[in-house]
Amino acid sequence: MTQQPRIDGRRWLETDGGPVLLCPVSLLSSWTGYNGDYDLVIEMTDAGHSESYILAERNVVILGDEPLPTTIIESRSLIVQWISGNSEEDMRRHASEIDLDAVAWRVGPVLESDGRFALMDAATPGDEARGEDTLVFDLGTGRFRLDSAEVPLAPHTAVKLHRLVLLTV
Repeated sequence: MTQQPRIDGRRWLETDGGPVLLCPVSLLSSWTGYNGDYDLVIEMTDAGHSESYILAERNVVILGDEPLPTTIIESRSLIVQWISGNSEEDMRRHASEIDLDAVAWRVGPVLESDGRFALMDAATPGDEARGEDTLVFDLGTGRFRLDSAEVPLAPHTAVKLHRLVLLTV
């Protein structure tokens, strides 16, 4: 069973150099990672796509092109990627306090969810991912838009924020 992160960003996901994959938990086993799907990721990042983007026909999103440490602040439906900062504590505190309505969000791709999402290294095949390799969180069933922004939180502290917005039918 996949390990649940501690609430509000107390566990960070680190990759082996690839960007982070976001997908419904039910699709993890179909993600082939370095055995095939990662070739699509390489094509996208080589084409200069550093924003979050959905892989056509796959219902998965790649969070940019960098291997940034990533955590979840479930209470705010936020995915936080650490760009720079003095400490992990500063990062969590500032990300938890930011006024989300004041952020200049870039509207992103739409995903379907059956209730749970997973974050993991895009290079890892889903059937090889273990609890320490993934962050799993519950948002409920529905269609979610992933909006993103790069945000300075304090002097020498910056993050990429991704928020999942439930879309009404």
